[in-house]
Amino acid sequence: MFHIALLIVLTLVLPTHAEEPCTYLHSRNALAGYETGGPYRLEHFTLTKGRTDLRDFLWKHWHNHIKGVAEAKVGTVDVGTVTALYIIQPDAKGIWGIDVGLGRSLQHPPCSEFHADSLVRVPIRKPDENYPSQTLGPYWPDRTVPKKVRMQDDDVKDAKYFKLILMANETAIGDTI
Repeated sequence: MFHIALLIVLTLVLPTHAEEPCTYLHSRNALAGYETGGPYRLEHFTLTKGRTDLRDFLWKHWHNHIKGVAEAKVGTVDVGTVTALYIIQPDAKGIWGIDVGLGRSLQHPPCSEFHADSLVRVPIRKPDENYPSQTLGPYWPDRTVPKKVRMQDDDVKDAKYFKLILMANETAIGDTI
């Protein structure tokens, strides 16, 4: 009887652990053959070379449909350094997107994931002045990015001239890169 009860408990418990959250943060074996970028260093409120390099990597890989994985170490004001892992790849239906894993050692949950189905670029008005506005926002209360502020996909610009916004179903998700 004990063996049957143990088997039932294991049957109920094991599937929940069969697919660990943030798999790619723990092992990148399944990403062999992907182009890699980083680790990029991003600081809160400061436009760094790491931030512009990450923008460039993400935009080029997503826009040109090139499989890639980029790691960023993000300094925060409240939870220490966060590891962000961006995986650019097509989904099971062949639609390109970005899977994002966030690893945090000082916050619960220590790991979370989300999927962006597109990227939007918005121009930076004063790219040579290092203001927080170059790394934060813009903010739209309903999380939609108006078409009139979006850069055209074929506009060729250096990454210091735009911010990236991760989107899902035409809604901004996550932080501005």
